[in-house]
Amino acid sequence: MSLLNLYSDERLLRLLQAGDERAFKIIFDRYWDPVYTACYRGTRAREESREMTQDIFKSLWERRESLLVAGTLSDYLGKAARYQTYNYYRNLKTEKRHLDCFFLDYCGEENCTENQVLYRQLEDRLGELVDKLPCQCKRVFLMSRSENLTHKEISERLNISTSTVEYHIGNALRYLAKELQES
Repeated sequence: MSLLNLYSDERLLRLLQAGDERAFKIIFDRYWDPVYTACYRGTRAREESREMTQDIFKSLWERRESLLVAGTLSDYLGKAARYQTYNYYRNLKTEKRHLDCFFLDYCGEENCTENQVLYRQLEDRLGELVDKLPCQCKRVFLMSRSENLTHKEISERLNISTSTVEYHIGNALRYLAKELQES
């Protein structure tokens, strides 16, 4: 066991600000579970909570030199988790608003209400099917479709090749097309 494990959060924070990767790893190991739990409590979405937690620690590392933590590191990371949860719901709300605008424009057509109901059913079914994708495949697909990331950006974020990204997206699309055709 490293002596760094015995250091207080304040000491680890100072080492982190000085660029010590070992200190960051200890902070990461010490706080991953509590931060993930806070994100999950707020969203009830496992994969999204993992991504939010990763983003919090990524930001912590990237901003280490200019980081100002008022209070404890635990409080700081808890606030970061609440902020990420807030952003999660804000993004969902924005996405819904865009869909609603689309339907307002579309409603000049006949059977507008029926089309809205059918669209919502299709959207719900698609969400159920995406949730059934294998973990990595689902993550890649959502990064591509929900976050509009390029294959290269996804491969860099997940540290996988672009051909692996293409493979996962292709599998997801084939699976979704097959399942939607059958329903």
